[in-house]
Amino acid sequence: MNKMVGLWAHPRSRSTVLERVFIERGDFEVFHEPFAHMAFSADSAIPSDEWDHSLPTTYEGIKAQLIQAKERRHVFHKDMCYHCLDELTVDVGFLAQQDNIFIIREPASSIISHHRIHPDMPLHAIGHKALYDIFCVVTKLTGKVPYVINADDLAANPEPVIRKLCDYLQIEFLPHAMSWQRECPAQWKTWRSWHVAAENSERIVMPEKQSVDMGAFDRYPKLREMYEYHRTFYARMNEFCQ
Repeated sequence: MNKMVGLWAHPRSRSTVLERVFIERGDFEVFHEPFAHMAFSADSAIPSDEWDHSLPTTYEGIKAQLIQAKERRHVFHKDMCYHCLDELTVDVGFLAQQDNIFIIREPASSIISHHRIHPDMPLHAIGHKALYDIFCVVTKLTGKVPYVINADDLAANPEPVIRKLCDYLQIEFLPHAMSWQRECPAQWKTWRSWHVAAENSERIVMPEKQSVDMGAFDRYPKLREMYEYHRTFYARMNEFCQ
């Protein structure tokens, strides 16, 4: 039976570079933020690039696309829970059809990175609260704590983290998937401006500059409010990182 892996993330969580590993594997059909197409359109305020008008724009249509793809081969999809939170919260049937894994990144880093690209992002789009909500739904559904990856662990020790994830998913670790050519995969073109670093990468690496511009919280008070709101949910999930 074919496998479906759902990587649930929040913006600026290094989820795209983890997705790139699954693109390079070659044995999964990979979908990049499919549920974003129900949350946004080419006319939305959020920055976007080459919009693909051929993709479904309803929750049921997107879900059907993923399920149909699973009939052909293994499926990996990465998305933000806030894109489809109301529908996903009650759709335990869909969640039960896949391995649900989660990735989190310390919110000061992710919020400041998010603000550089989309200064007008709303509170809920930071994403940690929605991610935690679905984490709780999956915990209740399965009776066990879901698999959680901390993005800093992934960046610092990519091969051990990916090996451990493969063991959890019961798939083979493929060394060739840990490196790639610098390019923009077709899946990323709608959101290309969000993934410049991932597009120009050749493997998962820890960024050279580790300091976070904490002064941004003083220059933009709303960022501090976002941080105070979301850090609780990050901390709760971080307790369960693998």
